[in-house]
Amino acid sequence: MLTAAALLLAVVVLLATVVPDRLAAARWPARAPARALLLWQAIGLAGGVVALEAGATVALAPYGDTQVSALRHLRSNGPWWSWAAAFLTLAVFLRLTTVLVASTARTLRQRRQHRILLDLVAVRSDALSGARVVAHDVPVAYCLPGLRPRVVLSRGVLDRLSDGEVAAVLAHERAHLAARHDLVILPFVALGATFPRLPAVRTARMQVALLIEMLADDRAVRRHDRDVLARALYKVGTGAVPVGGLAAAGGDVLVRATRLLEPPRPLSRAGSAAVIVAVVGVAALPLAGLVLPLLT
Repeated sequence: MLTAAALLLAVVVLLATVVPDRLAAARWPARAPARALLLWQAIGLAGGVVALEAGATVALAPYGDTQVSALRHLRSNGPWWSWAAAFLTLAVFLRLTTVLVASTARTLRQRRQHRILLDLVAVRSDALSGARVVAHDVPVAYCLPGLRPRVVLSRGVLDRLSDGEVAAVLAHERAHLAARHDLVILPFVALGATFPRLPAVRTARMQVALLIEMLADDRAVRRHDRDVLARALYKVGTGAVPVGGLAAAGGDVLVRATRLLEPPRPLSRAGSAAVIVAVVGVAALPLAGLVLPLLT
């Protein structure tokens, strides 16, 4: 099974180095952000599961030719490296789960506190379909997801944007709330907290954040002109938002505005099918942890 473990580790290295860099450099995700987002999710899930499988395979290697047979003959007097692999695998699993739970709890707590503060200092505007307006000169527009979501605009946004641009920004924020994009990015936030120095994790988080902004842009332009939303993004700029919030603008405003003004061609049917095949193939990689010992 050590050969199978080596092959699994090779898969993990590819998913943590080559694949994220190639995908981040590709141009097609801007043409199909929903499918690209599925692929990033599959890569993140498969990478974590296969890494755990590789460690478990090393730990079970002295006791049998497959995981099932090794579990049947498991004993306490195995070699030290087997137990070291078992403890390391367990530590990584516990780290992933505890960070995910802690990140979720912290984000929910911060959102609740911020929601309470907004209800005290912000003014609910019926003219803006219930959006909250805060008296702040800096242009800021964001949404606060959750069971009781809030869309927040600063007075600076209302002073700088036209009525059409404000409506486009509101449509963008409500697209985030309707699709629950906060749940999409939350696992990548936890993964970044677990492996803060891993470049692939930072790349994945940045790319996922950009893709969900593109998805919200695409939904907003169903009812609003592309140039109107693009102008609004330029004017809003890169204002800071609280933890757990999703902003209309951000560090990739120029990329998104250019995409709005010069929309790329949608992927062909063949291209879309190829992406779906890639998603299914990557998501099925954890099955290799069970099959490889039988083949090797």
